[in-house]
Amino acid sequence: MSKRTMRNSWFVVLTFVLALAMPSLAEQRTVLIVYSYDEGLAWTRQCDKGIREALPGDVSIERLFMDTKRIPQEKFISRAEMVVKEFRRIQPDLVMVSDDTALRLVGPEIAATGVPVVYFGINGNPRDYFVSLPKNVTGLIERIPLLHWVRILFDIIPEADSLLVLMDTSPTADAIIKSSFRGRDWIEFEEKTVGWKKATDWADWQRSVLESESEIILMPIYHSLKNENGTHIPYDEVVSWTSKNSPVPVFATQDYAVGDQGVIGALVVFGEEHGRLAGVIAKKILDGISVLDLSTADDQHGIMYFNPKGLKRFDIHLPKAFEGKVIYKQ
Repeated sequence: MSKRTMRNSWFVVLTFVLALAMPSLAEQRTVLIVYSYDEGLAWTRQCDKGIREALPGDVSIERLFMDTKRIPQEKFISRAEMVVKEFRRIQPDLVMVSDDTALRLVGPEIAATGVPVVYFGINGNPRDYFVSLPKNVTGLIERIPLLHWVRILFDIIPEADSLLVLMDTSPTADAIIKSSFRGRDWIEFEEKTVGWKKATDWADWQRSVLESESEIILMPIYHSLKNENGTHIPYDEVVSWTSKNSPVPVFATQDYAVGDQGVIGALVVFGEEHGRLAGVIAKKILDGISVLDLSTADDQHGIMYFNPKGLKRFDIHLPKAFEGKVIYKQ
């Protein structure tokens, strides 16, 4: 064998080895995650961590944050246009869309391109955000039945006869009202009354807390509250002020709201596990499974968190049946 032939042979072998060791850039898959909220929100961070754990390491992940809880509503459309523009630039193999606002604003236009869309963190009905649900769209609904949590709260505070569900004016709040109250202002079950109110701004929220005639306050969504000047009120400020000033026990649906300076307790869908489950769906699609072969799933696995200091403040004693089933958080 000539030296030239030997060099050519080694070049072929080396090229083959490198091809095995280094995936082709052309084969690298890209996932774009569109978040309704900001990067600093605990729910966003939890979901992001879970998704990254579920997706293979060779998948490139791009993220966009619409920040719809803090920016004025009149800027939603321009923010959605920016997301769609970035989507077209990135040209991902799959798009994951977090929470109702993002799915409503960018889901239809992205889905119309044929790219698979996996939604998660959705409280409402995904079909409401499309003329008809496209065949390339599936995902995971974030659904802890609100009235189930209400029933638990009445069990641990049996002397209470009324509960107020206090919320901001976000689309998520509208989804909760639609799914839990079916358009009614209040409902009764087991001789107890449950009503809801959407606070128009921070001052209205404060008045609602201080003047509430209900014996329990449940605040499932409060992330888009703004003052009279349109300045966003930080999430932790809403939680701490409400907990400190409320004359009645306050509960939420987020683990990060529970603590010595926060609410007494929460029944939550844990963001990290929710993100992981959504990531598993995305991975199946990337691996070649058709969206049509995947069913929409509901994440209803709830975890209860309680703060000992808050329980003591209102002399609340958890039933013995709760032992070993709750997480205590300071």
